Amino acid sequence: MAGGFRIEVALRPDLPPSGGGVFARPPDFQTGHVSLWSDEPLVAAGASAVLIGHVFRKGQPSLRVHHFDDATAQQLCADRASALLGEYWGGYVFVHVGRDGAVHILRDPSGALPCYVRREVDRVIGAGTVGDLALPGPAAVDFRELARILASGDARGRRTCLAGIDELIAGECLVVEDGASRTESWWSPFDHVAQNDAGSAELASMLRETVADCVGTWASCFSSVLLGASGGLDSSIVAATANPRTARLTGLTLVGPGSDGDERQYSRVLAHALGIELRDAAYDLAQIEVERAVAPHLPWPVAPIFKQSIEAIHRLYEEELTIDAHFSGNGGDGIFCSIRSAIPFLDRFLTDGPRPSLGVTLRDIALITGADSVSVLRHAWSRYRRFGGRHVPRFDRSGLEHRLAAELEDEGATHPWLFPPPSTLPGKTVHATYLMRTHKSIELYPRASAPPHVAPLHAQPIVELCLSIPTWMWIEEGRNRALARSAFRDLLPPLIVNRTGKGGPGDFHLLIYREYRDRLHAMLRGGVLAKAGILDPALLDEPEDPSWRGTPRRHRILALAAAESWARWWNGR
Repeated sequence: MAGGFRIEVALRPDLPPSGGGVFARPPDFQTGHVSLWSDEPLVAAGASAVLIGHVFRKGQPSLRVHHFDDATAQQLCADRASALLGEYWGGYVFVHVGRDGAVHILRDPSGALPCYVRREVDRVIGAGTVGDLALPGPAAVDFRELARILASGDARGRRTCLAGIDELIAGECLVVEDGASRTESWWSPFDHVAQNDAGSAELASMLRETVADCVGTWASCFSSVLLGASGGLDSSIVAATANPRTARLTGLTLVGPGSDGDERQYSRVLAHALGIELRDAAYDLAQIEVERAVAPHLPWPVAPIFKQSIEAIHRLYEEELTIDAHFSGNGGDGIFCSIRSAIPFLDRFLTDGPRPSLGVTLRDIALITGADSVSVLRHAWSRYRRFGGRHVPRFDRSGLEHRLAAELEDEGATHPWLFPPPSTLPGKTVHATYLMRTHKSIELYPRASAPPHVAPLHAQPIVELCLSIPTWMWIEEGRNRALARSAFRDLLPPLIVNRTGKGGPGDFHLLIYREYRDRLHAMLRGGVLAKAGILDPALLDEPEDPSWRGTPRRHRILALAAAESWARWWNGR
């Protein structure tokens, strides 16, 4: 199993390729001052362009593309890749060298394939693996950016927590010309928020066809898929639509302590209905080493400590089942706009005015939130008074040095999707934020040493369709993700379609805290976060509260500890 890529753009015509970094071989694609190495699939697009990864032509069904003829290649390269973005989708990075020498590197809107960028004095380097651009050492970590990530889940932008390395955000194009580089947005969620006027039944049908096509097309690329099957709505939709298109689909249910962590009653019903093989495995404290870095292949400390147990389980099944891809329903909540607030009421009022239909949305919000109508109206007014109801990132100062946390909060968001056009409805600013958050969980393991993780619900046609659906239609009859439930009602068991609660690894995470509390505290008190002036040790000095009131503090300490171990790894300790 191998993956990853490296793109070098020389800023001087006489500069030879550096040697390929981790790729000890001649370039797989070379033209002019651009050299490219790839262990990902390559799709040629004429002599001056290539796509790294998987690309599909839109249709019913979509078809995988392995080569573009010269005429089509010219179309793909024209007009900011409008033909590529309009007629194709997939998980790719597109590289084009123009006749004037300008280089364009476009990351597809789904973000399925990572692309990190390092700018040097004489070259610009793009890579799918951050370890090809940075080495552990005392100057590797950007501690201020690390503090920003800890302060807010919405604060992550183009900069990573590794010094000098940026992320090319999904839909963005890196342009290198005349010895300089810049980033342009060639695709944005706000290009697709114009309201779809179709009715609920028609939209549910469109959603079903689009999801079935995209998930099935992704599944057809792999012969043995391991799917994280919790019995929740999103992963169940992936299971139902992937199963007919892959030779072997195996579901895996992870079991945590307590009834909330055991979802086997749902996953077994799903497996029986679809006729797929199902495995289950329990989280195991023996697989946890709190001092060991979690996911150091990522340029941010966003992976929780309990992921160590998930990785150990995956490794066993990768070998036993010879899987060539991990699938999941990750991101489904955000893509299917699982919103629990008064925002849909605001959207409908701003769109249609005070019509009788507004009362239907008011009722739906009351049903889904459990709040009375007066409380919903008050919340809607309160949201509208603050920035017109648009999403505003929340910051958490707990455990962070006070002055630094205040500075970061004053600086606010940095991700371009958190700066919507002025005319954007409040709910669509929330929807775009959901999408931004989901991209944090796409890259599961290092691509050079593990099967790729595919989150097929992120597919561009699915996302664009969902963005066009009014927020109030996602909560019809007081059900979250209402259209997705309607779209797959006859494919999934009623127990799955009507399920509103969801289990998870929360209890196991708290078990890690109880088991390793002293080591976690000692690690933080004597760690690099404290030395860098990020950690406020007052959080550790607070008395333990074993009740539910102490849960946020325990989770916060675990998140800080995961960041500490990640920073130590990259710091070379």
